[in-house]
Amino acid sequence: MRAFSVSRRGFTLIELLVVIAIIAILIGLLLPAVQKVREAAARAKCSNNIKQLGLALHGYHDVAGEFPAARQQYINNAGVTKVHSWTPRALPYIEQEPLFRQYNFNLNWDEGANAGAGGPLRVTVSTFLCPSAPQDGRHANRGVGDYAATTERTWPNSYVSAAQAPFVSTSDPYYIGVLGHDKVTGGAPDKAKHTIVGITDGTSNTMMLAECAGRNRRFFMGKEDPTQTWSGGPWANPDARIQIGGCDPTNPSAATGPVAINCVNDKEIYAFHTGGANVCMADGSVRFLKASITIDTVLQLLTRARGEVVSGND
Repeated sequence: MRAFSVSRRGFTLIELLVVIAIIAILIGLLLPAVQKVREAAARAKCSNNIKQLGLALHGYHDVAGEFPAARQQYINNAGVTKVHSWTPRALPYIEQEPLFRQYNFNLNWDEGANAGAGGPLRVTVSTFLCPSAPQDGRHANRGVGDYAATTERTWPNSYVSAAQAPFVSTSDPYYIGVLGHDKVTGGAPDKAKHTIVGITDGTSNTMMLAECAGRNRRFFMGKEDPTQTWSGGPWANPDARIQIGGCDPTNPSAATGPVAINCVNDKEIYAFHTGGANVCMADGSVRFLKASITIDTVLQLLTRARGEVVSGND
């Protein structure tokens, strides 16, 4: 019998390097696609969160006959003024009834049992959080939030056009946005009483909530400044509201600027989504505002009853 031998040839070094290079290229092509899928999922979850909050505000409106105030100065049983946000009022409508019952309106929002160990302010509420925003290191002993009421504007503002200026130059002690300012005047409550009927600019043309994500950490033009923080991070903080003035991308300290979206996360619309941010309109719908939107258009979307015509919203 003749014996046959089979010769087996392995990869040469060059062939192995070629295979490795091909695999590296495929991974390089795959990773951005995976990241895009993850961001799309996070943006969709964020959109759902802010929509749930919008529906919660409508649920409150149905019961109370008005929207909750973005900043409520509340007189407690002892006649002392305490301050609260709209967020505790929304809790029963986002399946957080036990947390709502734990919250004490006779105390200040960050006082006593509200803020102490085991208090409601220590609780993280997932509906208040955008999954695209960083959540670590934001506050040592507060649950934080990424969605804020759009309430006012910063004035004067040289970046607002002459055509838009007349609609926003006059202030409103109850705020020009949908969620108002309840005050105390003469020792008695003075309510904003903002209702759907009062949104004469149109509920589909007026926003009531927007992203202002990442606080208390401080972000400017997509980069964090680890040496400073903002104070508006806790979800129950009534000073977390948005007061639109725009942002100057060349000067983080400027009070106003030409950029309305994703420039700075201090009282401006700011998200960790590529190209824009989610806002909830007064009719409960959610829109994605592009980062290229003008300051004029954002102010047109802010006012509830100033009569201007919205020139564009994306």
